[in-house]
Amino acid sequence: MAWPPKLRLSVFRDVAGLGAVVAEIGGRRTATALIFLILGSLTEGISILLLIPLLHLIGNADRDFAVRMPDIPVLRWLAPEGTLSLATVLCLLVGLVALQAMFNRYKSLYMARLLYDFVNRVRLNLFESIGRARWGVFIRMRSSDLDHALTGDIDRVQAAAFSLLMLAQTALLLSGYLLVSLFISRVMTCFAILIGILLFIALQPFRARASAYGRMLTSRRQDQYRTVSDFLGGIKVAKSLNVEASYFAELRATLDWMKTDNIAYVRNSTVATALFHVTCVIGLSLFIYVALVRFRLSLAEIVVLLLVFMRIAPRFMDIQTQAQQLLINLPAYASMQSLQAHFDAEREPQDGGAAPGAGLSLDSGLELRGVSFAYGNSKPVVKGISFSLPAGKVTALIGPSGSGKSTIADMLLGLLEPTEGMILADGTEITTENRRAWREQVAYVPQDVFLLHDTIAANLRLASARASDDELWAALRKAHAADFIGRLERGLETVVGDRGVRLSGGERQRIALARALLRKPSLLILDEATSALDWQNQSLIAESIDGLRGQMTILTIAHRPSMIAFADWVVAIDNGSVVEVGQYRQLKAESDSRLARMLWGERADRQAATGAESGPAPKPTRPSVEAAPGA
Repeated sequence: MAWPPKLRLSVFRDVAGLGAVVAEIGGRRTATALIFLILGSLTEGISILLLIPLLHLIGNADRDFAVRMPDIPVLRWLAPEGTLSLATVLCLLVGLVALQAMFNRYKSLYMARLLYDFVNRVRLNLFESIGRARWGVFIRMRSSDLDHALTGDIDRVQAAAFSLLMLAQTALLLSGYLLVSLFISRVMTCFAILIGILLFIALQPFRARASAYGRMLTSRRQDQYRTVSDFLGGIKVAKSLNVEASYFAELRATLDWMKTDNIAYVRNSTVATALFHVTCVIGLSLFIYVALVRFRLSLAEIVVLLLVFMRIAPRFMDIQTQAQQLLINLPAYASMQSLQAHFDAEREPQDGGAAPGAGLSLDSGLELRGVSFAYGNSKPVVKGISFSLPAGKVTALIGPSGSGKSTIADMLLGLLEPTEGMILADGTEITTENRRAWREQVAYVPQDVFLLHDTIAANLRLASARASDDELWAALRKAHAADFIGRLERGLETVVGDRGVRLSGGERQRIALARALLRKPSLLILDEATSALDWQNQSLIAESIDGLRGQMTILTIAHRPSMIAFADWVVAIDNGSVVEVGQYRQLKAESDSRLARMLWGERADRQAATGAESGPAPKPTRPSVEAAPGA
């Protein structure tokens, strides 16, 4: 199995890119690490050279145990007169090995710090790229893939960087041993190099299989992570439907595929190891034969050459092993780089250090002019809508599910950018440049509440990190959440559990509302925010929101009358278009209005639920469409 030319170029490019990123993040420390690797190879080489005079001493030592040093430049520098005492040579050997051990310890710590700094920087870069991207890009991606990239893939990137550093270290050590071998016999050194090169070439197919296994491993791990993430994220639904077994089967199938792929890779890698050992024995036998019969080297030289050879041979295998590990984990680096490039291309412009909300205000109102929005090249979700939200007033946005209400809310929140048209706050257009600043003035309460696995106080302080306990309780009272929290044993320090699982749905939403009010926004958006509350609590929340009239502009998206009855204006949406706009009282009085029909349907449903008889429903007629308030 050989690499296609394009794939080979891609692999070399990824390896070079990984090395460049390590060097860039490490800075001067990368150069220092290379110097340490070079010094480590030199110290090992010198310690081997000191064995030559000791071996020459065997059998013909002088009475004073003086050791005659071979004619080698490095040893001539140690002994200018040509001889050293045995004690001196042994002390040099012990001292050099001790120094080498301390040096290797320091080098290992230095390399570990360099490696972890690199991995942490890469992880943080990806995390920041994801966090700074436009909201629209997240809608088209699986959250489990992002989780996997920041956890599983990044761990494999760390392994790839480690293999790259080990490759550099092994290459330098190999160079050091070959340099020592050159001082003893140039011909035998060339012979050893030739054997190593031939062996490395012969093992190329195994490296290609390692690269293919790495690409397959990336895909299998993504499938595994998706299955686990989907199951844990929806475990309540899965158990309620009794479909746990389907998730078990899906994960079992993925794990079986991963096992099959891994066994195939191990089978091939063990063949490579066996081939290496057999080749080494053949090469060693030829090495000894040529050294004794052809070049008639001395026993001391042959022993040292054998020692060098026995250290060189494993280095070739280390290069093969580290190269395979690098190729296995390299696809994770390529995948992560591709993901980061995708998010960087969708980066949301920053505000350039401007003060929060600079240049934007909401004193007169918010206006949508001919706004349309579509996801990519698909059909527009909303098209040509125009209406206003008067400042300090409550506007209700009504319409059937899928009509585009939440998309409008996301645009008003500043998460989505209109495909066409514009949104203006007090006449100033909300654009790409000031959209983040606009979000500083907006608070949002969604239908699906997000709570951290932390205390109630910590969840509230997401909106205002420096808020005092008094401010927290004030916001809770406005959201009618103070009573139930006051009854908890630990009060604000109560841990709500993962995503607030220890609280009821209504309690979670009241905490979310309090968090929004703690932000003291100019615009408050409630997207079906009270759907989980009973009628009594909905009325209490409606009373609280009604009390905020004049303090902030409020947009409520709801189906229940209790969350609409306090509205000043009503905007009806159907199939992505505005079909009705007007004052609440006026539209309620018109029997053919969308609002009146919605209220009548709600009343009929409640009467049916209680067994009461309902009167005949009014005949629907053509809905009235009035000019938007403030338009």
